[in-house]
Amino acid sequence: MPAWRYPFIWAAVGLITGILLSEAAFEVAIAGVVILAGISAYLWIRLKWGRLVWALPLFAFLGEIRAWSDRYPSSAGIERHIGQLVKLSGYIVEEPARTRKAYRLLLEVDSLYQYRVQSSCEVTGRLLLYTKDSSVMTLPIGTRVNAICRLDSLRYATTYWQRQGVFVSGFTEKVATLGIERSYWRGYFQRLRQKLIAGMNEVAPERDGALGVIQALLLGYKRGVDPEIQSAFQLSGTAHILAVSGMHVGLVLALWLFLLGKLPGGWSHHWISQSLLLGLIVLYGFLTGASPSAMRAVVMGGTAILARMLYQSYLPLNALGFAAFLQSVADPSVIYQIGFQLSYAAVGGIMAFYALARSALSRFFSEKMALFRYFKDLMAISIAAQAGTFFLSWAYFGRFPLYFLVANLLAVPLATAVAFTAVGWIVLMPIPLLGSFAGYAAYGVAWLLVKSVYLLSLLPGGSISLPPLSPVIAGGLTLLTLAFGGIWTQRKLTEAQQPWML
Repeated sequence: MPAWRYPFIWAAVGLITGILLSEAAFEVAIAGVVILAGISAYLWIRLKWGRLVWALPLFAFLGEIRAWSDRYPSSAGIERHIGQLVKLSGYIVEEPARTRKAYRLLLEVDSLYQYRVQSSCEVTGRLLLYTKDSSVMTLPIGTRVNAICRLDSLRYATTYWQRQGVFVSGFTEKVATLGIERSYWRGYFQRLRQKLIAGMNEVAPERDGALGVIQALLLGYKRGVDPEIQSAFQLSGTAHILAVSGMHVGLVLALWLFLLGKLPGGWSHHWISQSLLLGLIVLYGFLTGASPSAMRAVVMGGTAILARMLYQSYLPLNALGFAAFLQSVADPSVIYQIGFQLSYAAVGGIMAFYALARSALSRFFSEKMALFRYFKDLMAISIAAQAGTFFLSWAYFGRFPLYFLVANLLAVPLATAVAFTAVGWIVLMPIPLLGSFAGYAAYGVAWLLVKSVYLLSLLPGGSISLPPLSPVIAGGLTLLTLAFGGIWTQRKLTEAQQPWML
């Protein structure tokens, strides 16, 4: 297909290349852009490629600037005050966590009082605040607090937190609360999620691994999932079920489109109903914590809805590039997160290999029965996604699940049932009898999902251990694999056979 149909792929590739180049020395980063410009000139002048090729050096340069703007503190950055005793004011932007020796708050700090010079000043930046005060565990996200502490540099998980834009820590004996910060708009979604989780914990038949899986699958809340259960999902090749992604957003779309289909007249395709659907998936993305995989699915789903509203064709590859572009612009550090990499690799694998896998499986499955078609499609998606994420999973987890096909054939239908029954549970929760009945239904299906995955993970030879592999090499091999699969698919199959996806 002509490259001009995918402008956001070019923009996203250039932007991410620039973000990666920004990690090197300034001279090397600039030299990288110059080399890209030379390559683009050759492709444009000698090989007669389209002008779109100039997006690579242009967006690479913009990516470097965007990454540098986040990496170096501004004159108002809280990093400037490391070593000083201060009284700071900020609000909580992440659910309080219990560490081995203290309780941890992640704060967005906006002002502090310096005792050394006895003056107040406005600052920007995030802070890890540790305290012995156990009452902070009950504080909702968005709570504004005051604390007296000496600012210090990070001591633990430095690389991880710096990727999140956190460079400062502090310890205080007591935290004073000042109410809810109303300007923190994401806090409204996070508090709603906390409220839903608290309600589910209160009326659930049991507070165990099955309940944690329901909360992870529906709301993206993984803190309630037992580590042993998480390991079972990883070993069986079904860990993607616990990450809110295209499958979950697709369920929201399917449910809403089903309800719209019951409306009279042309309301199912009216711009008002489509706008409501677009708003619904955006709200759902933020409600689930706005993880990279969730927001990738939200952007792609929103693009599909807009294309439908404007009567335009939906190009999944361009939508994937659009999502990567927006996420990288909003937060350059997101490209280093495992969830981001695996999400895009899985979708890229499905685009590259799904149609080929489905064509190969057609020899063994009849097209006449809907059940056979369903299992064939599910197997093809599982194979394609596994091909896309193979090298990254190798690098990060060091194991390969041998029973991933069987596990997904069992787990995906059960996870779909869990999602729908859990939605019914949340809707009916305020009604005593109906809410209890719906809770038992959701819990029962989740229990069956957990037991199935757990038993599969215990089968002999369920996974094989792989030798160490560098994430950098894994990333390069993943790109080569996806490029090879995409070219092969383009040569073998027509556009009508390509997957339509989120």
